[in-house]
Amino acid sequence: MKQAFQPDALLRAADSFGTPTYVYSEQVIRAKCEELRRHLAGVPYRLLYAMKANSSPAVLRIILEEGLGIDAVSPGELHLSLKVGFPPEKILFSANNMTDAEMQDAAALGVLLNIGELSRLEKFGRFAPGSSVCVRLNPQVGAGHHEHVITAGARSKFGVPVEQAGEVREVAERHGLQIVGLHQHIGSGIMSTTTLWQAMSVLLDAARAFPNVHFLNFGGGLGIPYNPDDEPIDLENFGRRILNPLQSFANGHPSENLSFWFEPGRFLSAEAGVLLMRVNTLKTTRDRVFAGTDSGMNHLVRPAIYGSYHDICNLSNPDGALSEYDITGNICESGDVFARSRNVQEIREGDVLAVLDAGAYGMAMASHYNLRPLPAEALLTSRGDLLLVRRRRSYAELVDDVLADAFQVLAPSAWPE
Repeated sequence: MKQAFQPDALLRAADSFGTPTYVYSEQVIRAKCEELRRHLAGVPYRLLYAMKANSSPAVLRIILEEGLGIDAVSPGELHLSLKVGFPPEKILFSANNMTDAEMQDAAALGVLLNIGELSRLEKFGRFAPGSSVCVRLNPQVGAGHHEHVITAGARSKFGVPVEQAGEVREVAERHGLQIVGLHQHIGSGIMSTTTLWQAMSVLLDAARAFPNVHFLNFGGGLGIPYNPDDEPIDLENFGRRILNPLQSFANGHPSENLSFWFEPGRFLSAEAGVLLMRVNTLKTTRDRVFAGTDSGMNHLVRPAIYGSYHDICNLSNPDGALSEYDITGNICESGDVFARSRNVQEIREGDVLAVLDAGAYGMAMASHYNLRPLPAEALLTSRGDLLLVRRRRSYAELVDDVLADAFQVLAPSAWPE
């Protein structure tokens, strides 16, 4: 069990708030922010939190206090970050395939738009000639822990291909747009600093043709060691590799006060989150034992769609002998499996399990599939206090909301018999 999550605190959360519940560690989030700052010291930089990883207001307030900005990829994320307290000048709006309405809304709110399509850049130029804008390029280098999270390369929908940079400049000149930033993001869950630097080098080369940019945004994608056998990303080596070249590039670029931006999401929040669930069913078949829980793929979908590994601990029996289980959820899908043939401390019905490293793309991707409520969310503060930051709704409340939304559109008297 990772040091920030002592079993007694998590069991206390399960007893206080029930299960399933996500618990986030303030201490871990702040420590990860400091770790990145330490390795980037020496160059002018800015950190934006990719809030798609975890948009809990409790997490966002910690990020705000740490002085980071926000990478927002939807109007919902944009408006939430503003209401939490992030100033417009610290938000980058990076919606993919944005609509005219989304573009106009973001511009009216005073945030900088990050545009990754020539046609949208043209529309923005007609809508707001003379405005500042950031352009997302595809460096044709992609990486990530799964094909579905690779966000650059020949097959990716993201960004203007770097070889079309000349067309970007033509559109900007035609409408008087000021390209103040260039952006890239090659994928998620990247553990190779060599791959990251390869993509960064492409953006540096492209930036030579943009003399007036104020920043280069290298995106996020820094991975974390989900499997106990994984080695963490070597940030010491990464820092040594990038700091001198970036400083030299900044000194030689015609733009004054050039800075370098990074957009960590998973790196800051994944290890800060645990999903607590209770075992309610043990089923033994000819060749396996199923441990059925009160959570499911609707609460943590990463294992189902990516085959992702999450370490799982039995909080109720931490000293139990290891035994092999298939740990499953309560959703009507064969893919509703947290782990296959996993060695876990002996599991009994009623035991509380902790799914580790679930603070990124856990609750953020959760749904009401099978009409099951979302988990509660709790915060373990740096002082050791446990705070309920989002309550679990009842089945009755969930059903009432479904009916209320339907009745607003179609009066009950008009429903078919």
